[in-house]
Amino acid sequence: MKRVLAALAIVLAPTLATAMDVSSASIQNGVLDKINACEDLGGEDVSPQISISNPPQGTTHFSIVFDDPDAKALDGKTWVHWNVVNIKASNTDFKAGKTPPGVVLENDNEDDAYGGMCPTDGRHTYRLTVFALKSPIDEDGPSALTVESFLDEYEDQVLAVGQVKGAFP
Repeated sequence: MKRVLAALAIVLAPTLATAMDVSSASIQNGVLDKINACEDLGGEDVSPQISISNPPQGTTHFSIVFDDPDAKALDGKTWVHWNVVNIKASNTDFKAGKTPPGVVLENDNEDDAYGGMCPTDGRHTYRLTVFALKSPIDEDGPSALTVESFLDEYEDQVLAVGQVKGAFP
């Protein structure tokens, strides 16, 4: 039941008030800034700006997942562009192009950095998801975590989920 509720929170987060709000100045009118895209598509591989507000009581850390579920049609899987884990809860505003003070896990480009959006088959919708956690997670755990695999792996640590979506191009 807990897993079902967590999954519902993710699906409903963009439309319902949640215990934690996530926003991004890099997403205007539901579209991600071109600067956040890969160089092949005219971007600069700049990570998006992120603001977190109203985390639940007991939050000690945040983790960020930036992924592309629309990549399944082309790559057969949700593509992970960025994972940053174990960000202390005192950090709630992150400038574009700046890595939050945490641990960056390997993405699906096999880099431990932000990998810009680079859809080759048209418009994709990306998920910028923040997890409020009870305690830090195992930094030596899996990498290239999608929203779903993060929940599967760390469900017992998650206090709240906030998400904002943006399309590109």
